[in-house]
Amino acid sequence: MSGMAPSASPAASTARPRFAAFAYRNYRLYWIGQLLGNVGSWMQIVATGWLVLALTDSPASLGLTGALTALPLITLSLVGGVVADRVDRFRMVLAAQAAQLVPDTTIALLVGTGHVQVWHVYVYTLAGATIRGLSTPARQAFMPGLVPRSALLSAIALNSILWQGAAVVGPAVAGVVLAGWGEPGNFYLNVVSDVLNLALLWGIRLAPAPERRAGRSAWEGVREGARYAWGHASVRALLLAAAGVCFLGLSYTQLMPVFARDVYGVGPEGLGLLLTMPAAGTIAAALALAVAGQVPRKGRLFLGAGLALCLGLFAFALCPLYGLALPVLVVVGAAGTATLTLGNTLVQQTVSEELRGRVMGFWMACTQGMSPLGALPAGVVAEMLGAPLAIALSASGLLVLLLALTWPREGLRKLS
Repeated sequence: MSGMAPSASPAASTARPRFAAFAYRNYRLYWIGQLLGNVGSWMQIVATGWLVLALTDSPASLGLTGALTALPLITLSLVGGVVADRVDRFRMVLAAQAAQLVPDTTIALLVGTGHVQVWHVYVYTLAGATIRGLSTPARQAFMPGLVPRSALLSAIALNSILWQGAAVVGPAVAGVVLAGWGEPGNFYLNVVSDVLNLALLWGIRLAPAPERRAGRSAWEGVREGARYAWGHASVRALLLAAAGVCFLGLSYTQLMPVFARDVYGVGPEGLGLLLTMPAAGTIAAALALAVAGQVPRKGRLFLGAGLALCLGLFAFALCPLYGLALPVLVVVGAAGTATLTLGNTLVQQTVSEELRGRVMGFWMACTQGMSPLGALPAGVVAEMLGAPLAIALSASGLLVLLLALTWPREGLRKLS
């Protein structure tokens, strides 16, 4: 289904290019469902952290919960990419959304009846992350089936708003529900969001997907995808750049508590703003790209956004005043989002259809996987040399990488 171009809706013929992806009914249903699902997910994340702390009174247990979330996303995205190239991607997304109801409903009932134990939360976290790790490449790869090529940048940009926008709404609602209804409320509402998301996905109408070759084995499928990604200079450059942006450029978020306490002395209240400003930049950049729709010379724009991220990180590392750091972080968030959104679009436009799922699996590993990995060396350097210097060194490394990927004849600036 995802391999077929969507038929234009009546709105598509008269729609202006602003927010072009919203002109297509299938994409509107998908986007609204994802928004509801992400708000529910953020409510569940807040409630899960509160629940684990209440059950264990151990910050280390929160760290274990985070690790159980990250590991399947890193390791299973490659397998998920292979599966996405062998099955109907849309049906895979539907199946994953239905499967998510099982752990979400189970944990909600355990919390609601007062029988929950911390090991239940760990199993629930691992199960949910496993489903997401396997299905995320399919969600990425079937995007060109929802909109035509001319609206693909708009669709991917609007997608990048979903998680950050939900990050603004979800935790705020979760706090109110937690105070008024207690821990079960957020888990029950997360199940409701799952059901609404599934219902909206069910309303999407796509042409049947073409039959795909089954292949020999999952491992061989991963190897074939790796050969393709590494053998095509443009795809290789985009994946390496995205990995560098996430490993070196986005690790700064893990050091925000250090800046709040030790650099600026603003405490927990100031930390909230330090984390909110990049999110505001993310939403602004995503909206700008969604409005722009189809833009020329996306390779040069991708490179420019990456360089802007480097400069923004340098400015933040050197900024002595909290009040000046906040607008700089808006720029950092906007540049990071623009870089990854444009990179995602370029990969989707470059890769061949039969390998799209596998390549998007590598994309997810290079983005979702590299960010938590980059936090570890950044934290070590920050402890040895200070947080500002750690960020400056990361920005320097990213700058060198981007320039190296730009220099060859097939470099990033040649992509369109």
